[in-house]
Amino acid sequence: MLKFYQKFLLGILLALALFALNAYVQTLRPSSLTLLALRASSIVAGGIYFTIIFSDGVREVLERRRTGTGAIIIPSIIKYIGYILVFIGVLATFGVTSAEALAGGTFAGLVFGLALQPVLENFFAGILIISTGFISIGDHIRILNSQIPYMAANLPPYKYFSREYFEQGLEGTVIEIDLFYSRLILENGREYRIPNSLLLKSSVIDYTSKFSKKLYVSIRVEFPLDKINLNTIEEEVKEALKGFEIEEGPYLSEQSDKEHVIISLRIAADVDNWKKTKSEALKRILALRHKIVKEQTA
Repeated sequence: MLKFYQKFLLGILLALALFALNAYVQTLRPSSLTLLALRASSIVAGGIYFTIIFSDGVREVLERRRTGTGAIIIPSIIKYIGYILVFIGVLATFGVTSAEALAGGTFAGLVFGLALQPVLENFFAGILIISTGFISIGDHIRILNSQIPYMAANLPPYKYFSREYFEQGLEGTVIEIDLFYSRLILENGREYRIPNSLLLKSSVIDYTSKFSKKLYVSIRVEFPLDKINLNTIEEEVKEALKGFEIEEGPYLSEQSDKEHVIISLRIAADVDNWKKTKSEALKRILALRHKIVKEQTA
């Protein structure tokens, strides 16, 4: 990847090339409209290039100094101010005065304000997200919103009567927050881009928050009624899970059918490896179930 000074030198070469091109075309005595169009194109090309490299350079410096939200807001402001200056430069090329530009901008602002309402909504939502720290780069979050499609688990049938709840939506790690949209890397490795207005209207579960260091996971296993001792099964499950932090249970919570009862409990796990903890606990309970069934069948 090119460094800042290398990009800047390339920008100087681009500016010189555009200047030479304008000088050469002028010697060909083209029409005034062609010459104006060439000058406007040169301003757009050079202006946008320098705007991008300056905003990227400022972002790199601020990120190295760990200025937090400043590393997002300041480069974005530089970028959009640069675009405005490029637009003013193009107008000046065509002979539009500042007064005329202001008068036309007022009318155009009303028109574009209505036409670009979703864009402006995302823009101001982005400012609020960045300035308030609603989410931050590096956060591991889950976005909950009715406008994000999801399908809740509904099998096996006893889930309909369960005390468990579902965290629907999308889970991922925040990698970028722009003024219009934010980017996440989902659990499956895919990049997800969400408009800031939709993000600001969503509920967000932050798994990396200092208040989210512990996670309580539910475990539910069916046991055959004719093979277990109802008076001792709870203690047997506790013994099988020795070493785990049982936060609630085990309980005989409900029957999945007339021949099976469900043993449920909740255990504490670290946020980063809760799946491994749940898997190990479930493995022990299933081994206990297999042992009980085998002894009663023998």
